[in-house]
Amino acid sequence: MRKSVIVVIALLVAVCMMSDVFPLTVGGKELIKKGTGKRTKGILGSVYIATLYVPESLKAADAKAIIEADEPMAVVLVIDSILLNKERFLEATNEGFAQAASSGYATAKKDAFLKLFNTVEFKKGDVIRLGYDPKSGVTAVFTQAATKKATTLGSVAGLDLKKALFAIWLGPKPVQASLKKALLGL
Repeated sequence: MRKSVIVVIALLVAVCMMSDVFPLTVGGKELIKKGTGKRTKGILGSVYIATLYVPESLKAADAKAIIEADEPMAVVLVIDSILLNKERFLEATNEGFAQAASSGYATAKKDAFLKLFNTVEFKKGDVIRLGYDPKSGVTAVFTQAATKKATTLGSVAGLDLKKALFAIWLGPKPVQASLKKALLGL
């Protein structure tokens, strides 16, 4: 019973974070929510809920403009499946990078990015914030649902990594077309 209450509270906090109630700031710039959608996959059902945050200047931008922009932005993922574990997350992200590369968004920094998650054990309700700041690169922050403790996993510099990462969801060959559409607020 206690675990259920904790998960429900964590999901409510995550929903509030994904709403316009709490603005998100990356690199000193306030971001606005562009869109939110669910990543679904076969037997796993809903895997995570993703929200895209962009600066006001990109509110009306298309996918390519967002991928190409060297401006602060973020994707927040809320784990929505008890079946998602670190191995599945790393495998799926690696596949996403391969799809992005086949669309022209390759990066030599994918392994450095994936290593940020070596010590993470995912639970339903956990939150991953992937923020891009042109000064520091992509920073991954992991928040455990049970403890609400946010841990910065690290940063990997480079616009090429940011482009490849965001192309996983927004590129010409996105991980899921309906998720891309939802993230763009369409």
